[in-house]
Amino acid sequence: MSDSFEINKKQEFDASVLSLRSDGLLNIYLKPNKVLKQSDGEEIVKGLSDMGNGKKFLLLFTAGEDTSVSTEARYYASTPEANKFTIASAFVVKSIAQKLLGNAYVTFNKPVTPTRIFTDEGEALKWLETFRNK
Repeated sequence: MSDSFEINKKQEFDASVLSLRSDGLLNIYLKPNKVLKQSDGEEIVKGLSDMGNGKKFLLLFTAGEDTSVSTEARYYASTPEANKFTIASAFVVKSIAQKLLGNAYVTFNKPVTPTRIFTDEGEALKWLETFRNK
């Protein structure tokens, strides 16, 4: 995966920004100081549908400062419905609280697609790359 890429498509919502990169990866930036609700997750899924016309993506989630996710949103995010456009998800977090929340999500909600929590974006990209062309 190249370090230089362009943004081909972009959609902005109240709690997130979706950016389709020229390398095919989809970055979902979770805006700072937000607690994401299930409706925010549903917006993201609709955005993925719109951007890819039903195609599945490698997802790189990047969390803003003090961003969190409600219990209902974590439950929804782990479902087949929420992952119908997902190959694998890497979450890049900024704080210990976000890392603990993310690890709890992976352990207890058990997302239906491969999902990992990272503190380093380079490591997240390397991991996502292992799912390309699968």
